[in-house]
Amino acid sequence: MDIVDHLWYKSRMKLSSQADYAVRAVYELARHDPGSMLHTDEIAAAQHVPKARLIKVVQELARAGLVRTVRGRQGGVALAKPAGGISVRDVYEAVEGPILLCRCRQRAEPCDVPSCDTHAFWQGIETLLNEELETVTFADLTDKRRSTPAADTRSHAARR
Repeated sequence: MDIVDHLWYKSRMKLSSQADYAVRAVYELARHDPGSMLHTDEIAAAQHVPKARLIKVVQELARAGLVRTVRGRQGGVALAKPAGGISVRDVYEAVEGPILLCRCRQRAEPCDVPSCDTHAFWQGIETLLNEELETVTFADLTDKRRSTPAADTRSHAARR
């Protein structure tokens, strides 16, 4: 990787692999009938997630009360509540903690200035992101009637 690629890569906001795997695991569980138990092997294969990483993510989701796990041959992983009661934000925060874009709210670098010039901007973006992730549930994501962004674009273009 050359320096230009490295700087471009480092400058992007990105979803951690842990959060990605958590969303994909809950999505896979939500695709099945309520109460269905899936083995981590099945989830890993269906969502192309490394099993070792998936096991750690499932433990975090179980601690947060989003999934339940049962050991043994007949065991597996199941949603702990209906897919409509689990938001993308719930899953993200179960593995990553709260979404905090303002440095002073992260306590990484407290603001020395009483009012940061960009604080309101970042707090606004943080609020929008949290609200959007809160409104999307896994029932929404797995609803087959839900249109995809590409389909929306095509239908919008056709109306012109």
